[in-house]
Amino acid sequence: MIDTRTRKGKEITNVPESNSKHFTPGLGRNLNEFLQSLGEVLIDITALEVNTMVVERITGDKFIAWEAYRDIYPISRQYLEQQEIHESLRDRYLELRKNLELEYTLLLADPTSEFYDPTVLDSATQDKHILTDPTIELHELRTRLPNPINPTSSGEIMMAQGVLHNCRFLRSLRKISELKAALDNRNKALQRQDEQLAYDLEPDTLNESVMTDLIYAQTVIQLDGDIINRYSQEIFDHPHREVILQIHRDGVTASEKQWRGLLEFIISLVQATLQRGSGKNSAPWSSPK
Repeated sequence: MIDTRTRKGKEITNVPESNSKHFTPGLGRNLNEFLQSLGEVLIDITALEVNTMVVERITGDKFIAWEAYRDIYPISRQYLEQQEIHESLRDRYLELRKNLELEYTLLLADPTSEFYDPTVLDSATQDKHILTDPTIELHELRTRLPNPINPTSSGEIMMAQGVLHNCRFLRSLRKISELKAALDNRNKALQRQDEQLAYDLEPDTLNESVMTDLIYAQTVIQLDGDIINRYSQEIFDHPHREVILQIHRDGVTASEKQWRGLLEFIISLVQATLQRGSGKNSAPWSSPK
């Protein structure tokens, strides 16, 4: 499965009519929002990442932010025990939940963010704070994330919905959700192997026999021209190594062409917007007469 993606910026509302004769404060505000949306898109596509994985099956599941957030929020050691998650994977699940907490805390600590909370920076000087202590455990944290499962008020639900409209938080949530899906599949495979093998194999042998949803090859292409290739060690002993690597190479070539075309389109759109905004009295999205 080759995984490449780009994301859209937020929707532009209150678009002025194409027959506007003069710039108004509302038009200037919409122009700024339009440029900001383009900037958010550029942040999302500054690097092309192509991952090649071998999976047991491909589902038609789509990323739904609320469902992903709701599934990741309750993760704790007790929750993992109740869900009978394989013990070898529990620390990795906890790390995903801690990463989500860190991403939200960074939003709260950012003075330019709409969620800015100065008390977060004030408390960062204390011991065992997620911003300053990378070794802190999840159970030591006082979560700041809005509770989507047992909200204390309707306001908490609105807070959760608000953070799910933040592009930066959504990017992290999407990635964490993908990693959790891979862990979920690996957990099922481990449980299935446990039942079939009845603990006859050593732990190391058991882990090697359920290598599912591994990223065998990864290529990252940066705007500055840097190209990073990573290959999993398991690919060298895989019986279909050449096939997997050829699929990956073909995927990189096709994705790079699409990525460059999208970049050219966005850049030309920004240039046209700036030219029209500075040289003419019509909005950049106005239809030509």
